[in-house]
Amino acid sequence: MNDNKMGFITCSFLYCLSKMSPKINEMIKRESDSDKIKIIDRAYKIASSVNGNSATTLANKVTECSSVFNILNGNNQNKVYRPQSLDEEPNYPCDKTNIDPNEQLSETINKLEKMLCSDKPLDQNTLDNMLWLCSSELTCLAPDTESNNLKDISLYDLMKMTCAFSLCMQSYYSSSKNISDDDKSFLIYSIDISGIQNFIYCINSKGALKGLRARSFYLEILFEFIIDSIIAKLELCRCNVLYVGGGHTYLILPNTENTLAVVSDLLTQLNDELISFYDNSLYAVSGYSRCSADELMNCPDGSYKEIFARLSEMISSRKMSKYNCSDIKKLNSNKKNDHSRECVICKRLTAVNNQGVCGLCSSLEKLSDSIISRETHFAVVDKNCEISGLELPFSKKLIAVSKQQAVSLKESGQAYFIYSKNQPYNEDQVGTNLLVGDYVSSNSFFKLVDSSEGIKRLAVIRADVDNLGQSFVNGFKKTGNGKYETITRTSIFSRKLSEFFKFHINYLLNNPEFSIADDKQKSPRNAAIVYSGGDDLFVVGSWDDIIGFSVDLNNSLSRFVQGTITLSAGIGIFPDKYPLTSMAEQTGDLESISKGYEDKNAITLFDKSGTYHWNEFVECVISEKMNALREFIDCHDSKGKSMLYNMLELIRQKNDGDRLNIARMAYLLARNRPTSDNDRIKKHMELERKLYNWIQSDNDRKELITAIYIYVYMNRGNEKNENQ
Repeated sequence: MNDNKMGFITCSFLYCLSKMSPKINEMIKRESDSDKIKIIDRAYKIASSVNGNSATTLANKVTECSSVFNILNGNNQNKVYRPQSLDEEPNYPCDKTNIDPNEQLSETINKLEKMLCSDKPLDQNTLDNMLWLCSSELTCLAPDTESNNLKDISLYDLMKMTCAFSLCMQSYYSSSKNISDDDKSFLIYSIDISGIQNFIYCINSKGALKGLRARSFYLEILFEFIIDSIIAKLELCRCNVLYVGGGHTYLILPNTENTLAVVSDLLTQLNDELISFYDNSLYAVSGYSRCSADELMNCPDGSYKEIFARLSEMISSRKMSKYNCSDIKKLNSNKKNDHSRECVICKRLTAVNNQGVCGLCSSLEKLSDSIISRETHFAVVDKNCEISGLELPFSKKLIAVSKQQAVSLKESGQAYFIYSKNQPYNEDQVGTNLLVGDYVSSNSFFKLVDSSEGIKRLAVIRADVDNLGQSFVNGFKKTGNGKYETITRTSIFSRKLSEFFKFHINYLLNNPEFSIADDKQKSPRNAAIVYSGGDDLFVVGSWDDIIGFSVDLNNSLSRFVQGTITLSAGIGIFPDKYPLTSMAEQTGDLESISKGYEDKNAITLFDKSGTYHWNEFVECVISEKMNALREFIDCHDSKGKSMLYNMLELIRQKNDGDRLNIARMAYLLARNRPTSDNDRIKKHMELERKLYNWIQSDNDRKELITAIYIYVYMNRGNEKNENQ
């Protein structure tokens, strides 16, 4: 990228700070002529717009940023964020604080001025550092202007979107043309990679957990690399990325013939190489929607929604016929060499080494420990680089290096892109910092199982946000009759969800709150994140910690989004040697059951009969019935457990369609009633009455069965090989 382009990008990004810093203001005047300033100013007005009415002047101070969830899905609240740096601990929306946000702004501006006033010329690394600094420090601060009384567009998001719009407009318009808001100068461009779940969960071997996590991370880096390749070809920057996660991305690009030619060529080459690497396992489908500045500001009302309707229609149509004639010929002509065999790890038919492992799985094994470390950096280099790594499209590969090696590769021009993960901002950062759910307490299924309370079992949770597509398309329509439907708010909404599922998720696992064991000490969860994307996750761990984590996850998300969106999840429990593919598939089925349950917002445990809304599970199954069972057992010492098994057998008969034998149940409950100690007798009779009533109610009986299962599992000894 030439110096003029880099200067324009920097000016576009920092424009919103020009009234807050004389040095930044001088730099913008020096780097940009009047025509470029007009473009940047117009981009700022689009980014700050509310139904076409945008900020007319720049702010010279900031205030607490309001939560975007105040107005999502008909919500009507007035919560703000505490002015602070991005941290793993969630910054939950709260009432007004007494913190002066301008102090944090001043510190950030001082760092930016130092960065820009150094002797070093503007380069890609300087831009990366600016983006990471501002995204870390300015997402909880909002420009203090009168035009946007909601103040829910943070200073960082305003800077980012201003830069994205100005870059698109600069490419679309020549300096002599007038800028018109009804020109379709923008493209909302999307890529959807299919086959991700099958690619990740195909492992059935020893050390599967490390392989799972490595495959998940590889796909994440692969997607980031594809995005950066598009951006670099078009001379844009990371500001043009609206959303990335779960195999999907949305970019805002200039609507030019060059753009369409570049993305078409890259996607064709990408799919050609994916077919060469993985046959039909992975495939990328793309689509776009042309739009104007007015449409991005939802003028007229409803036009913003139509942008994504057109995009969705194109993606769906292309998915119906994703393989063209050339692709089909290549798939059919992919001949394996004589030494090809089935890989013992991923089961692909391909070339394998002496251990029966294919090249991809072998490379992932070598990189798996580096992937776990937060100190490791990842560099994209030419395929012929001597350092071993993972193959990438476009004749590139990914290598794991130290920070010092990354700097050396970048300075020598050998690294095209550098990635780090979950790093706090520092002045000598190199490359793009990615937020990644990377929590792991053990890389062994056996160790996770062995750490379980009671019965030794592994649990898998798969969870997904409910109706996310509807929230993106219509979430801001109800409040303000559509005037808040703008691309900037959609971008903020996407960013906040990504922060939660890719970053705050690590804090939730490290700092547990809920436990199904009443006396368990709170310590980091025995669990490992396999995947946690923009709106969903897959986590494995000891069965009791996974159930506890699921409640923490739901509670935290509800607080984070102010109850505006919900979550549905499935939890399956398995022996540690159970086939991984079956674990993923069966837990996915449980998640689907939750998705189909009344208004969703549910959890399904064990099997299809264990589906509950979250509040019902916590309050009725755990707090009410599990606690009652504990008291019941306490009254009967060693005889209580056998009574539970007998009670469960009678309840199962009722669930199988038989008539409940009331006489047998009454006899069972009364048979071992204490004969001494009036307080104990009284307590027993109260519990007996509760149990008897619950058994006769369909809903209470269902809750009681789940509570009995959990209680029995919690109080079994080391029965690892016992069938459930």
